[in-house]
Amino acid sequence: MWTSSQLHSEPDDDAQRRMQAPENEVPVALPQNLLLARTDDVAVALVGLQVHTTGLSLELTVRMRPSARGRFAHTLDELVWRHGPDGGRFLLGVEFADGRRASSLPGADGVDVVFHPGGGSGGAATIEQSWWLSPLPPDGPLRFVVRCDELGIAETVTELDGTAIGRAAARVVTLWPWEPPPEYGDHEPLPPPDLPADSWFARR
Repeated sequence: MWTSSQLHSEPDDDAQRRMQAPENEVPVALPQNLLLARTDDVAVALVGLQVHTTGLSLELTVRMRPSARGRFAHTLDELVWRHGPDGGRFLLGVEFADGRRASSLPGADGVDVVFHPGGGSGGAATIEQSWWLSPLPPDGPLRFVVRCDELGIAETVTELDGTAIGRAAARVVTLWPWEPPPEYGDHEPLPPPDLPADSWFARR
């Protein structure tokens, strides 16, 4: 069942660690990209999958054939990023082998599963968007579900091997113990660097 995204049951540091990819680690890259759905005009894939000790980071890419743009009522950025009644119609979900799940629908993170987007770029015909999933999946299939009726993408399930992801996590390099990110305050701007006169960067 779907539950609240607030991780009230965990200590603050543990919850904060799980909200984004840890910056004190060198992750392990998984060797495959994952094609989630494809039509004559649109393709959806997960690329750049990287395993951390606390979760999985990945890049969602959505591509539309440029000549097909006029056949759709909405652009990709409207379907993926726009809020309100006309937005958020591109659906991405994840389900662990033990039944826990989360999705891109508002409020669909679970108490035990964090699944949310990070930064992205793109426009009418191309979208690139980072996603973070925590915790690491248990052994068994890790299912990704995608659906977008407006793009002609029926509800489609694609599986990754959660057991292989767990094995990869054992090879993550921890650089130093995790610390919460520093709080940003007001700081004086840094002066420009002291460059030699013959530096390319010294030319105006």
